[in-house]
Parts: sequence; structure tokens; C-alpha cells
Amino acid sequence: DRRRMRILERDGGLCCEHRRQGVAVVAKHVDHIIPKSQGGTDDDGNLQSLCAACHRAKTAREGRSRGAG
Repeated sequence: DRRRMRILERDGGLCCEHRRQGVAVVAKHVDHIIPKSQGGTDDDGNLQSLCAACHRAKTAREGRSRGAG
């Protein structure tokens, strides 16, 4: 998918979450920063590259927060 490849390239192929911690980890997933279920869009500004572990953790956190409402 072109969008996915564009975002991975924009982020240098690295996980944004790990980069914030000063660690370089290869990203394979593109994630909605604000989930579409919470009003997020497919705009490039709402997309970030994540490694598999960070993507799983973020998805789990989002699932818990949906369940709490």
C-alpha cells in the first residue's frame, strides 16, 4: 500500500515510540495515532511507524480504555 510505504519512508523506517526513547528499532507497522474509532483520520499527520511490539502494546492500551467507558 502506497500510504504505508510513504509513512515508513517518512519516519526513516524506524519505530516512532522507540525513537522518542533514543533507540533505533525497525518499524513494520503504520498506526493511527488517534484511532479512527475515536475520530482519527487517515491523514499522514495522524499516522506513525511502529515496531510490532509497540503496535501490540498501543492496541492493547486502546482496547482497555474503550472497555473502561
